Amino acid sequence: MFAREYNNIIKQIKNKSFTWYDYFSLAKDLNTILETEDSAEKQLARNIIIYIIDNWLNIPQELHKLYTDIVTKCGFYPYLEKEQENLYLDNLRGEISKEFHKANYIKGNIYFHSAQQEVCDLLLNTESNLVISAPTSFGKSLLIEELVASNKYKNIVVIQPTLALLNETRNNLRKYEDQYKIIVRVADEPDEKKGNLFLLTAERVMEYKNMPHIDMFILDEFYKISQKRDDERYEVLNNACNKMLNIHKARFYFLGPNIDKISQEFIDKYDVIFKKYDYTLVVNEESEIKNNENYYTDKNVEIKELRLFEELVKLNEQTIIYCSSPQKSTETAINFTKYLESLDSRNLNTERDIPLIQWITENISYKWELCSCLRHKIGVHNGVFPKHINSAIIDYFNEGKLKYLFCTSTIIEGVNTTAKNVILYNNWRGPRQKKIDYFDYKNIKGRSGRMFKHYIGRFYSFYQKLKEESVEVDIPFVDQEKPLSKEILANTSEENIKDKSSQEYQELQLIPEEELELFKKNGLSIDGQKNILDYLKTNIKRDYNLINWTYYPNYNQSLYILELCFRNLIKPTETGGNITPKKLAVLIKKCNKVQNLYAVVKNEVKYLNEDNSNDYNYALTSGFQIQRHWFDYKLPKWFGCFNELQKYVCNLYGLIPGDYSLFLSMLESDYMPPRASLLMEFDLPKTVIRKIDNYIPDNIKDENFIPYIRQNSQDIIKKTLLSNYEYERLKKEIL
Repeated sequence: MFAREYNNIIKQIKNKSFTWYDYFSLAKDLNTILETEDSAEKQLARNIIIYIIDNWLNIPQELHKLYTDIVTKCGFYPYLEKEQENLYLDNLRGEISKEFHKANYIKGNIYFHSAQQEVCDLLLNTESNLVISAPTSFGKSLLIEELVASNKYKNIVVIQPTLALLNETRNNLRKYEDQYKIIVRVADEPDEKKGNLFLLTAERVMEYKNMPHIDMFILDEFYKISQKRDDERYEVLNNACNKMLNIHKARFYFLGPNIDKISQEFIDKYDVIFKKYDYTLVVNEESEIKNNENYYTDKNVEIKELRLFEELVKLNEQTIIYCSSPQKSTETAINFTKYLESLDSRNLNTERDIPLIQWITENISYKWELCSCLRHKIGVHNGVFPKHINSAIIDYFNEGKLKYLFCTSTIIEGVNTTAKNVILYNNWRGPRQKKIDYFDYKNIKGRSGRMFKHYIGRFYSFYQKLKEESVEVDIPFVDQEKPLSKEILANTSEENIKDKSSQEYQELQLIPEEELELFKKNGLSIDGQKNILDYLKTNIKRDYNLINWTYYPNYNQSLYILELCFRNLIKPTETGGNITPKKLAVLIKKCNKVQNLYAVVKNEVKYLNEDNSNDYNYALTSGFQIQRHWFDYKLPKWFGCFNELQKYVCNLYGLIPGDYSLFLSMLESDYMPPRASLLMEFDLPKTVIRKIDNYIPDNIKDENFIPYIRQNSQDIIKKTLLSNYEYERLKKEIL
C-alpha cells in the first residue's frame, strides 16, 4: 500500500497540506502496516514516521499522543528520549518498553532502538558469532561500547581499516581504562591483572608477538576481507581473521554496511548468525544535479564546478562533497573559496574560531590556501594530510564551525560526521579513475543525515543513479573459490586447505620451511621475498657492503634496497606514482640529515613549486602524499622485510649482518626519542610531542608516560607554552 502512495504522503507532510483527518487516517494505516510481516512496507512506514517527527509542530496537537504511541511501536526509543518534551509518553506500557531498551552498561541515558536491542541481546546473551549488516546510521559502533562496558570479556581485539577510525574508537572508549588497558602499538605489553583492549590494524595484529588468549574479536567494515573488493590489504586482513578465529578460537562480531549475503560455508563452520537490517532512524533522500535534461560531463570541469558551487551556496548548510582524490578535493575546495570571495568579499561570514589556521601559518606556510578555506567554513579531509589536521577538521565540522567538507574515499570508510547533505561530485576513486560501484555509492549516500542531528539526509549526485545490486561478501580463507594467494595459503593450516593440487600450493611446498616462516613473519609478497632472497644469496659477496650497515643507510645502500623492492614487492594493481627508487633514496638521505620526515614535503614543494612553477597547494599535497604513502607506510615495511632477509643470508654465509633497527625506529617515530614516539599514536601535531617530551622527567617509564601528562597537565602546559591549537589537540587526545 505505502509503496504506491509513499512519495505522495511525504510530499503532503512536507508541504503541510495534510488535514486533521488525513493525519488520523494515516495513523491507522501506519499501525496496520507495523503489525504485518512485510519488511519493505514496514521500512516505508518507519520512514514516514521519521518525516512526522521532523515535522512534529505541524501535527495536530490532539494527535500527538497517538503518534507518540506509533513512534514507540516503531522502536524509535532514542528519539523518545531526545524529543521527550514533544514525544511525551503517558502510558505504563510505553514507559516499560522504553526502559527495557536502555543500555545496561553504558553510563547515562542511552537508549537503543529495537533493532539495536536485538543485536545487543545476541551479543551479550548468546555464544553464537555475529555478522551484522546495517545502514550507516544504525548505531553499530554503540554496541561495541556496550560490549566493552559490560566487562564480559577479558581480552578484546578490534580491527578497523584506518588509523583515523581506531583513534576515534580509542577516544570513545577511554572512559573504560579502569577496566581495560588500551593497546594500540605492537610494542605495548598486555596487562595481566585487568582486561586488555587491542585497537589495531590487521597488519599490527599479525605483527603482535605473544598476544594473550583473545576472548572477543570485533571486525569493523568487514567487507574489506572480500577478494572481490580489490583491496590491496585483503590478504593481511584474511590472515588476521584466520589467526583470531582458528588460533585464538575467539568469539567474533563483524559489522559493516549494505551487505546482502555472506559465505554460507563460513556461516556453517563458525556458527554464525548473519543479520541484515534496513532499519534506520535517518531517511536518505536522493536527487540528481543535471544540466537541463543532460548529465554534466567530467570533460568540461569549469561548467560542472560552477554548478556545484551554486548548489552549495543554495543549500547553505552542512554538506560533504565527495571528490576522487586528495588533489581533486583540495583544488575544488580552494576554487570554492575563491568563488565565495567573488560573490561579496566584504560581507562574507568567515569563521575565526579555528586555531588550526594559526598553527598552519606558523608551522607549514601562510601560502597554503587551506587556511583561506577554513576561514570561509570550508574543510578538506583526505588520506594524505597529517592525521592531526584531518582529525581537527572533522571535529570543527561536527561542531558546526565548518559548513562544507570536501572528502575523498575516507568518507566511505566510516569517518563519523554530522552532515545533512552529501554530494557525489566525482564517481571514481583515485588517479586510476576506477569507477565507484553500487556498494560504494550506497555507502556515500548513507553518510547524509545523522541520528540525533538530522532526521532527513539529502544525497545529490551529478551522475545517473546506479542500478541496485545484491552485494555478497566472500571469505577467501574459508571459501577458497578462487585459488588462494600464497600469502593466505601460507597462513592457513594444512587441514583447512581445500585444493592441494593448485599451482600456488605446489610452489609453496618447494620453499624450505625455515624460509617460508621468514616470509610469513615479514608479511609481504612471498614470491617477491623469494626473488630478493635468491638474489642476495647469489650476489652476497659482491654486494655485502650495500647491505651490511647500521644506524642510517647512505644513498647507494638505500638505492640498492629500493630497486630490489620496486622490482619484486609492488603488486600489479599498485602504482608507484611519480616516485622512483632514486628519488626515494635522495629523500631518505635528506631526512636522515635533518632528522625530520617533513623534509619530504619541503623537497616536493621546492621541486614542484619553486623550480617547476607548479601550484603551491598542488606541490604541498603531493609532498604530504609521498610522506604518508611511502615514509609512513611502505618504507618501514620494505626496509623491515629486507632487514630480516639480509640477516638470514648473512648468517647462512657466516657474515656479520647489518642492523636496520635504529633506522626503522626513526622512520616510524619521525626521528623522535622512543618515549616520545608513544604520542605518535595519538592525533597530535609533532610540535606538541617535541615540546612535551622536554618537560617529562627521564625516569618516567613508557607505561606511566600518559598518566604523568594527565596528572601534571597544568604545569606542563605552562612550561611548554602550547599554542591554542596545540592545547586543543592535547585536550582532545590525552587530557
